[in-house]
Amino acid sequence: MKTWKIYQDLLLKGEWHVHTNYTDGHNSVDDYCKKAVDLGIPLIAFTEHVRKNLDYDFSFFLDDIDEAKKNYNLIILSGCEAKVLPDGYLDVGDNILKEVDYPIFAFHSFPNDLNLYLESLHEVLKNKYVNSWAHPCSFLKKKNLELSDFQLKEIFSLMQKNDVLLEINRKYSLPSQRWIDLAKDCNVKFVYGSDVHQLDSLVLSEFP
Repeated sequence: MKTWKIYQDLLLKGEWHVHTNYTDGHNSVDDYCKKAVDLGIPLIAFTEHVRKNLDYDFSFFLDDIDEAKKNYNLIILSGCEAKVLPDGYLDVGDNILKEVDYPIFAFHSFPNDLNLYLESLHEVLKNKYVNSWAHPCSFLKKKNLELSDFQLKEIFSLMQKNDVLLEINRKYSLPSQRWIDLAKDCNVKFVYGSDVHQLDSLVLSEFP
């Protein structure tokens, strides 16, 4: 069972997408947890950037999370954000995918090829460890690419089948209402994530 199912009542109330100073964030795990408690945020997921070849010690990151769990009355999840590669695999070691609570994926640097994008997306959605699609359609928007309703329904049906969440990303105001409506038609579940990189961006969810 995917971790998010344990906390599904908090999918739109927690903050499910946070980066720390282990990569390109500006604050520590402890900093974010303290503010989350102060704001009354019930859950925080640390989805640190990863690669197959890391330039930091991931075990130290996990140690910080374990320490925070002892110090705060807060649901704290370990996670990672892995980029999709052109073959549909993720740029992360299997050991990390298996170890963290909440692995998510995103398209970052990727060829400007819509067919390859679709093939890779369909493949990554079959990955049994993947929990959520982070800042969905951001790559398409940047490349001025568009998916048809039929293509989106195929994607969302696969997400629903494999229990993959669609992130409502506050930072980028994504996905579009069209995507949201089609995802709802396919019974896809949504998760709130702000792609937080600094304390000022950690705020209460806008959802009731």
